[in-house]
Formats: sequence, C-alpha cells, structure tokens
Amino acid sequence: MADYEFFTLDTDSGALTTEPIEVFAYPMGDVTVRRTGDSELTSGLQALWVRTPAPDWSVVFNWASLVASAARRVLVMPYLPSARGDKDLPSPARTNARLAALSGITDIIAVDPHSPVWLDAMTAANPAVGRWELDLAAIVSDAVTGSGPYQGVIGPDAGSRGRASLVADRLGLPVFIASKSRDQATGKLKGYHPPDGVLDGRYLVVDDICDGGGTFALLRAAIPADVSLDLWVTHGGFTGPERSHQALSGYQCVYTTDSLPSARGGPVRATDLAPHVSETLRRIATNLEGAQ
Repeated sequence: MADYEFFTLDTDSGALTTEPIEVFAYPMGDVTVRRTGDSELTSGLQALWVRTPAPDWSVVFNWASLVASAARRVLVMPYLPSARGDKDLPSPARTNARLAALSGITDIIAVDPHSPVWLDAMTAANPAVGRWELDLAAIVSDAVTGSGPYQGVIGPDAGSRGRASLVADRLGLPVFIASKSRDQATGKLKGYHPPDGVLDGRYLVVDDICDGGGTFALLRAAIPADVSLDLWVTHGGFTGPERSHQALSGYQCVYTTDSLPSARGGPVRATDLAPHVSETLRRIATNLEGAQ
C-alpha cells in the first residue's frame, strides 16, 4: 500500500474504486499531485486515504485543488497525525488539525481519536468540515468474534474508560479500569495496579495506540499470570518490531487495524478498515444526494 491512495465510491456496488491520480515528485524533491492518463475525474465524491502517520500536507492541499470541482472531497485519515500531542506546547495535534481545516477538504473520516482535541481544533478553524468517526465498538466486536469467551474488558488507565466502556457494552461485558503507578520524583511510569474484580479467565485489554508496547508489558506483569489477556489497539505503531513483539508476548492475541503501515505482517491480527470506510462514504454520498 502507498502512503496516499486516491479513490471514489462506486455508488452502485458501494466499492472503492481507484481514481487516475498520483503523487509526483520533481527532480529537486518537491511534491505535487497530478492526474494520470486521459480519464475524467469523478465529480461527485473524491477520497484521499492517508496511510502514513506523518503526512506531507502539500499532497493533501494539491489533491484538494486538483479535485476542487468534486462535490465532496473526503480525507480518509484513520490515524490523526500527532494525536497524542494534544497536551504538548506547542501542540502538534492542533497544528495538524488546522492544516486539515485549511486544506480544501469537505469531510474527514477517522477512527478512535486519542482525545477530542484534534477534531475540535479542526472544527474551530473550519466549522464547515464534516466529521465522521468509524464505529469503534463494531470494528472491535467483528475483529474478536470467535475469540474468548471473555469475562470482561480492561482499560489500561482512566483515559481509556470511554473506549473500553463502548467496546464492553457492545460485547455485553463488564468493564474494569487499571491505574498507573508513577515515580513521584520523575513522573515516569513504574507500573500498574490491576483493577479489582479481574479473576481467572480471559479478558480483552482495549486502548487506542501502541507505540513500543512497554506500557502493555507493565500491565501484563501487574495482572495475575493465570488471567489470560488479549489486546486490542486501534492504531498499532509497533516501533521497533522485535522489541514490540517481545513486549506484547504475554498477550494471547494482539488485534489492531490497518490504519498504520506498521500493522502489516508479523503476528498481529490487523482488521481491514476499507469496508467501514466504504460504508461511511456511502453515508456521505447519501447526504449529498439528499441535499441536491
């Protein structure tokens, strides 16, 4: 898969079809987007799927300009770049959000944002951009069908309660929230306190992002060894693959989506987001038809 993929929606079949557009780099390295061949571009709905966590925003701006006559210009960005930088100063989450707002898109599709900050900053900069979030609970439920049975869903910390609760409700399971232990002098994470009530059996840990996997290894170490754990992370960075796989070796199954290229290959089970994106694009197209 390329970092940037250009699609439209076949309204008859509901499938994503490739548009004749490509990213082009000049000899000196500057990048643009251009049409390939003689085929006309679709005028109804155009979609750009960004699969890299560090997009070149000039690609998005140039694409939006190229397809400016399309009724909807949808940026499919399941992983919002720098989403975890929502509390930093300066805030890279807000910077990326403002760039999206000014790029010329009409809609954005994401899944499991780290926090509301990114999308809220985009809306503040351009309230006209439509916000569409894929149904995380449905994606997780479909992915883990056939696993378990689970006795509950575990959120690694207080910040994960919302998404863990959504998934637990979908699966008809109780939710348990672990708590972190930090070094008072440095503020660094030392480990976890396991949630009360997690007894024998199998549980699903749910979180949004996995970087190197070290924090999930600490969580695994805090929960009794006779408790079996699976892990769901929506966005699998898995930085340093060998190190990540070793850190996550205490989990029976590790699930993620294909929102990032690092999810491809290895022992991780990656869920294809294309059907969910197609369904959301159909909703956008339906709204477009209803407005005409």
